[in-house]
Amino acid sequence: MNALKGLRAAFLIPVAILLFFPASGSGAENIEETYARTVQALNQEGFAGIDKALSAFEGMIERDPGFVKARLSVADAYLLKHEFSGKKDRGWLDAAVKHLDAAVTREPENAAARFKRAVVRFSLEQQDAAVLDLRKSMEISPSFLDARILYLQHLLATRKSDEAVKFSESSLAFFPNDPAPLKAFGDTFFQAKEFGRALSFYKRVVPLVPKAPLTHLAMGKAYQNIQQCDPALDSFRKALAQNPDLAEAHFGLAFCLGEKGRLKDAVGHMEAYVGKVPKDVSALNNLAILYEQTGQNQKARLAWLRVKQASEDAAYRERADQHLHKLLSAEKETPASPKAKGKNDEKPK
Repeated sequence: MNALKGLRAAFLIPVAILLFFPASGSGAENIEETYARTVQALNQEGFAGIDKALSAFEGMIERDPGFVKARLSVADAYLLKHEFSGKKDRGWLDAAVKHLDAAVTREPENAAARFKRAVVRFSLEQQDAAVLDLRKSMEISPSFLDARILYLQHLLATRKSDEAVKFSESSLAFFPNDPAPLKAFGDTFFQAKEFGRALSFYKRVVPLVPKAPLTHLAMGKAYQNIQQCDPALDSFRKALAQNPDLAEAHFGLAFCLGEKGRLKDAVGHMEAYVGKVPKDVSALNNLAILYEQTGQNQKARLAWLRVKQASEDAAYRERADQHLHKLLSAEKETPASPKAKGKNDEKPK
């Protein structure tokens, strides 16, 4: 089974950044202009224009089989179709490999071609060949960050954690005082659920960047995952101070404040999050529970009704019905009833 399943999409070249390189000589002007127009049209149309672009790139290759940029772009297009069309057609991957093989044959020292072929080979579950291509791409271009991130993902996916740490640390020598690889390596360890190691990289980003709200947000999430709520709260607050629009920081604050028993404060942050992300059913569920825990039953009922309206998940709808029934029953109880006095001790999830 492919150890990198679920990770590959991060390394596809997005439609919006397919690159156009200026013509290197007057003899290539016409095909270069065609290439430029195709890329521009694809950037404007997005995924809807992928088939038209594919046809155009393949036409360029028919005109000039040695036009490597078209080969790389057609491989990108097939990868995008495979990952995002909803149809996993192996033939698209085989076609991508064919074009990348031709590109590598034409330009053996083309690091981007090697990297893209590694991505496709991981998709084809050809792990050994993919790793060889990745290593070669890093040999050709030591500061090729995407290749290093994908190789780090490979090490973590194959449970070579210690080797992954050594590799990421040694990689930093190629990016002196650059916060981007530090953040990228931290994110990669975070995705592998190695939160302590992720934090070790995030902490080195902050001194290099005057404003790093996304790094503070990531630090908060990492601390939250290792159940260190106090530093998590500090990180989430710094993220919001630097970017008040970071809704996820409100969610993190609400969770950690709830864990510390500060339910009224948690309510305010969960309300702020839901105000920015009104269709997040999980957050609505948590907000409804917080309302119940703080005795705001009318708001709780409205929140549970929103859960029912927003969710197609039977489990959420059933839970909402149970809580609505419980709240309605509590209203009918006399104030002296033990049931009416009881507290809802369900925790937000």
